[in-house]
Amino acid sequence: MIMFSFHEGTLPFDCPAAGKPCETYYKQFGDLKCGKTPLIVLHGGPGGIHDAMIALADLQEQHGVPVVFYDQIGNGKSTHLREKRGDTTFWTADLFKAELRNLIKKLDLESSGYDILGCSWGGMLAGDFATDQPKGLRRLILSNANARFTEWRRSEIACIGALPQHLADAMFDADARTDFSNPLYREAKLAFFKKHFYRYGDFPAEFQTTMAAFGDDDTVNFTMQGPHSVTTGPLLQWDIVPRLHLIQAPTLIVNGEYDVADQGCNQPFFDNIPKVRWITMREASHLPFLELREEYIKLVAQFLGY
Repeated sequence: MIMFSFHEGTLPFDCPAAGKPCETYYKQFGDLKCGKTPLIVLHGGPGGIHDAMIALADLQEQHGVPVVFYDQIGNGKSTHLREKRGDTTFWTADLFKAELRNLIKKLDLESSGYDILGCSWGGMLAGDFATDQPKGLRRLILSNANARFTEWRRSEIACIGALPQHLADAMFDADARTDFSNPLYREAKLAFFKKHFYRYGDFPAEFQTTMAAFGDDDTVNFTMQGPHSVTTGPLLQWDIVPRLHLIQAPTLIVNGEYDVADQGCNQPFFDNIPKVRWITMREASHLPFLELREEYIKLVAQFLGY
């Protein structure tokens, strides 16, 4: 884990539907008023935490870029709402966009401007947010994301199907039965992660901490993606392709050669966003900021103008 100095705190988030006061936890590296555009980092999931993305703090150390991480509501050190498990009318992209708008306003970033980098679900959220043409958004990075969730599901199925037959069968059978107790299923899930999420040996601490968070409180992920390895939840209805042309910010698309967020997931971004570049990182998969950290940080810094 990175040990640079940082400031952390919580921001009140007015969410009447939650039925109780809510707070968003954030961690800030650098001075937001230093003259360089702050970067807001959106973690994956839904249901993950910011820890997996902490490598982006390298931008502060190397280039003096202020970087803001936060745990989305329901996750990590932000307010948990376990009583909302299964409430599909509550856990929506609109909820998380409202939280992001609140964070930007509470940190007073609208007037000075900000960049956004979102990974996986965070990239989906970032793209969705950008279609609203928010005030102050300078540049956008969509990392390992997708523009419509049915494409992610298609790729999930293909990636599982490409595993050794006995492992693929174990995963599909577990989904069909909603029974994940078979040790072969756990072996298959590990093989899937080692091929399509992190390909460089033992999982780093940042990734392990994030995966543990899913187990600690599955409220958000269970409700939005469903209980299965292959998504069956309401996220399947999520699709921003018809609105991508509304994104005004210059945009960088990043995915990995072995990423679940494959070419089909990202092509709509490239075809529809007016000002866009696309880089597929060789020998990387879904977590290139952990697999090829220096290379990833360099390309992000270059896109942001550093």
